[in-house]
Amino acid sequence: MDTALLRESFIAFGRRIVLLNTLVSLASASTNEVVEVILGGSIVIPAAFVFFGPVNIQSIARSGVFNLGFVTTPLVLNKLSLAAIFGFIWFFLLFLAGITSLISLAQPAVAFLEDEFDISRKKAVLIFGIVSFILCQPTIFFLKNGVVDELDFWGGTFFLVLFATIETILFAWVFGMEKAWDEIHKGADMRVPKIYKFIIKYITPLFLLSILVSYFWQKESRDLMFMKNIYPPNKIFILDTRLGLAAVFLILVLLVKIAWRHKRIQSENIR
Repeated sequence: MDTALLRESFIAFGRRIVLLNTLVSLASASTNEVVEVILGGSIVIPAAFVFFGPVNIQSIARSGVFNLGFVTTPLVLNKLSLAAIFGFIWFFLLFLAGITSLISLAQPAVAFLEDEFDISRKKAVLIFGIVSFILCQPTIFFLKNGVVDELDFWGGTFFLVLFATIETILFAWVFGMEKAWDEIHKGADMRVPKIYKFIIKYITPLFLLSILVSYFWQKESRDLMFMKNIYPPNKIFILDTRLGLAAVFLILVLLVKIAWRHKRIQSENIR
């Protein structure tokens, strides 16, 4: 097949994926917010308030999402009739949520290995599974030393806001809002309302930056980042966890750099 024709085919396929991703993103974001924020917030938080009182609920909220899901909520369910059945349903739903989240996290990594390093899907899945298995071991063996809470803080709280801020700035300001807007609508049969150009470029980064600034403004947050309120014997485990996260981040940066160089060489060869 002619190279130009093959390239055009991939471009056409990618444009159709834009439409699919737009629809899927809209559906998944809407469903996620309804289930987590509306249903979860209207059930779990009032139930915890009723059973533990206004004073204890504050310490529960500070303990993090992990304790809320795996400690507090089971205690609430244990006070109900048919506690065993409700407990099974709760942990089964958590299991399904974990599996679906794992798939959504695994797919970009697998696709990255396939597309950028010419690795077969079977080998890419195997590599991802082995690496994930190795990285998950500290959370099992050092659970009592606060490793899970540390990973939940960085991966599930702080980095979500930080990387979202970086991505928004890169998308709207570095890549350019007009180019980004055109890219969103290439091959799409539906259009995003124009108001979102203003929201993505101005409101979203300002909102995310305000969250980061307000977070660093709080004394408790600064104490957490500098390990001032951590049980002394656990500090070495927390420090090792942070060094491990930094090492993983540097490895990912290196892989992206290698892939970028590989793609540039391929592009020059095609020309």
